[in-house]
Amino acid sequence: MTTLETIGLFSNLTSLNCNGSCCNTTEVPEISGKTIYDDILRGLEYIDIFLLPTCLILGVGGNFITFIVLNNKTFSNWTSKYFLVALSLSDNLLLLTQPFNKPVVMNLFGRDYRALSKVGCKLYFWFFKNGKMTSSWFVVLLCAERFVAVKYPFRVKSLFCKRNGLIAIAAVYIVQGVYNGAWSWAHNILEDGRCYPDGFNKNDPEAAILFRNMLIAGCCLYSFVPIAIMVTLTPMIIASLQRRAKKRQEMTRNQGKDIVIVKITTMLLSIVITYIVCVAPVTLLHLLSFFQGVKSFGNNPKPFLIFRNVSQILEQLNYTINFFVYVVANRRFRGGVVELFGCKKLSRSGSSYNSTSSILKERVSTISRPHRSVTLDYVTSGSIKKPNDNSGW
Repeated sequence: MTTLETIGLFSNLTSLNCNGSCCNTTEVPEISGKTIYDDILRGLEYIDIFLLPTCLILGVGGNFITFIVLNNKTFSNWTSKYFLVALSLSDNLLLLTQPFNKPVVMNLFGRDYRALSKVGCKLYFWFFKNGKMTSSWFVVLLCAERFVAVKYPFRVKSLFCKRNGLIAIAAVYIVQGVYNGAWSWAHNILEDGRCYPDGFNKNDPEAAILFRNMLIAGCCLYSFVPIAIMVTLTPMIIASLQRRAKKRQEMTRNQGKDIVIVKITTMLLSIVITYIVCVAPVTLLHLLSFFQGVKSFGNNPKPFLIFRNVSQILEQLNYTINFFVYVVANRRFRGGVVELFGCKKLSRSGSSYNSTSSILKERVSTISRPHRSVTLDYVTSGSIKKPNDNSGW
């Protein structure tokens, strides 16, 4: 039988099986099972490939620079200095551990390096969760310090002195470390060879209830309580700053101080709003994964995977951009960064060279024109002297 006869035979069979309702319809078979969810997941994968090394380099580098700059003597009188240093350390802890949670990294290396051993699995999530949860509370301490500085400026030095600040930081690390250590019973390696934060036996009702209670408490410690505190204190801080700016403007008509207050308010709002926007989805992710009975980092429905990937990207950005917020909003911190890289010394040497050359020119002109020596000496000395600016912001 030839090829044409075969085609004719199948066409006759098709026409015999086709009734009147389908003879005028052309059916196109589905070429592939791809949906819009697959396209979104592929796009998020490309974004993750770009953002992962970018956030790792910029975030870790920025937090390391923050640590160095704040240990300068210039910032010795900052009451929030130790909270910012602790925040940079916690952010770096999370940025260095988060890549191992990424499916892109697991596919790249062909294995889950969190699952090298059972102890390693538990230690990984202990460090990972400590980085996240301590970072949240250091932002709360920063917000509380700003609240006291605005509402009770004469008491901020005594309440947030070095001793009290270090005690608060130690308390945060101890409380979160003990809680995450108690929670580590649920971190296990499952049959697929991967390490899961919710790798307990879900058929055990007692284990499920215990994990649910610890998950809710963990979400409260990680985001719910910190967000509630910041949402309460931040409007009060902004309102107090606005009232103070209005009184100062009415009394002195000094616009420069108003700009300073706007910068402080902008920096505070940026940190708080960024935290809320970037952290809330991750909290919702863990709650949904438990109450829907799925694994946070397992093979799940595609809409859930999209939400998980977006949440992880936002979380990564939250711990990356703090350094850039400080640089944009804080003039003293910006000056510390410039001095760290030697730009300020270079500019000083350049200005001294220019002033020296101008002095020589003026001396030459003075010799040639003696009657203008007094005026030129006055101009030269005036050009060398510059007003000192000791304002912090």
